[in-house]
Amino acid sequence: MNNDKKIDANLVKKYHQDLVFNYAEYPTKDHWDFKFDGQNYKDALLSWLPSNNNKKIFFYVHIPFCEELCWFCTCSKFITKDYKRVKDYLVYLHKEIDLLFNFLKDNNIKLKVGTVFFGGGSPTILNEKDLKDLVDKLKDLFDWSNVEFFTIESDPRRVDEKRLIYNHEVCGANRISFGMQDLSHEVQRRVNRIQPAQLFKNILTKKVRKMYKEIAFDLLIGQPGQTNDTMRETCKGIVDLNPTLVQLSLMAYKPWVAKYQVQMLAEGPLPDFFERKELLDIIHEELTNAGYIRTGFECYSLPDSPMTKAFNDGEAHYGAAGHQPGGKVNFIAVGSSSMSNLGNDYYTQNFYDIPSYKKALDKGLLPSFRGLKLNLDDKIRQHATQQIRSYFKLDFKNFKEQFDIDVKKYFSEEINNLKDMEKDDLLEVKDDGIYLTHIGRDFTQNIMNIFDKYDPPNKSYKDRLELIKKAKDKQAEIQDQI
Repeated sequence: MNNDKKIDANLVKKYHQDLVFNYAEYPTKDHWDFKFDGQNYKDALLSWLPSNNNKKIFFYVHIPFCEELCWFCTCSKFITKDYKRVKDYLVYLHKEIDLLFNFLKDNNIKLKVGTVFFGGGSPTILNEKDLKDLVDKLKDLFDWSNVEFFTIESDPRRVDEKRLIYNHEVCGANRISFGMQDLSHEVQRRVNRIQPAQLFKNILTKKVRKMYKEIAFDLLIGQPGQTNDTMRETCKGIVDLNPTLVQLSLMAYKPWVAKYQVQMLAEGPLPDFFERKELLDIIHEELTNAGYIRTGFECYSLPDSPMTKAFNDGEAHYGAAGHQPGGKVNFIAVGSSSMSNLGNDYYTQNFYDIPSYKKALDKGLLPSFRGLKLNLDDKIRQHATQQIRSYFKLDFKNFKEQFDIDVKKYFSEEINNLKDMEKDDLLEVKDDGIYLTHIGRDFTQNIMNIFDKYDPPNKSYKDRLELIKKAKDKQAEIQDQI
């Protein structure tokens, strides 16, 4: 097994797919049940929580507002500088939280929350009072003493040292996630997000760094104007800024979801699949040379980072909020578009659009519009994608303990389909597991796809897009009915 070889163009061409999933969830959400409404979600909570009350919950709060549009973004968000819209949304967010916790109280269920995460959008669009009020509400509803990590995604253009100190001292935040994306001015200009490295230097003072146990940067791969030279420039800037964690994302170009993305093509095409792989090679080289450790498919962290400890202890996971410490995903989420994940048993998602979200809450309903109760095969394959993405391996013993199955027999067809990848030195199949090589780690999505029963590698790009379209149409239909 060679862990030092660089990416070969022929391998990139061989395994290229026009559409491959990141598997933040499995099955992917376009396969979920559109009849899974708020009542089904309540039933799922009643079924899952009492027998899992010792498990820590990752509690996610979605703030779907930004003041400016970043052209690369396909997340659920609304662009506004009218704070009245934010205030109106907060009324309904509080209403959803009340509805959820009143339901839990009526059924004598208490949540053991280990992680709180405010994401978006841009949670730092909230003023200090509204942020504190939201945090105080949560502190009234569950025991905050169990919370180890409290993250607030922060827009570096909208915060300063004073605000980050407030978020920590008054609200209790001990982890920051910045949408850094890229430090090249040229790239920033082409995606409509100007935020020079000096801005981060001004914010991340010694006092701020002492307050936060994790400072995370998001780095987006595949943006217009990204070249090998600009990526080296960005990586050197990251190393200089010294975040504890760098989380990568492969940019999704989805003009059928976000028409404005076509603006990014005005001055030339996006980096192609091979160019993206070269960028990943550069990132790996620059960050590992600077002392960072690869602790997930899209994650590099410093040796003393909480993420590194979680990775080494087998307590890392990948989900809707990216790579996180804290063990297996037990994810309860509130806010428009937010997705909940009850262990490996249930998924549910709230309405994307705020009008439908509000209508459901006005009717006294939890605003879920789709979800899924996983069958045994779903659970096994979900676990496979989690292991590959989080730890670059399939541990056969772990599967035996979790599901009492012989993995080699259960996945005999999939393991046979991995033979070409093994010949190409992307992975190694041993008696105790499947292990990804350094090169194979950059093909993690392709390897996970082998284990996907719903969208296998031989499923055409056309068929995948058709499924996405049908899901969108069904979503629109349900929104009209609410």
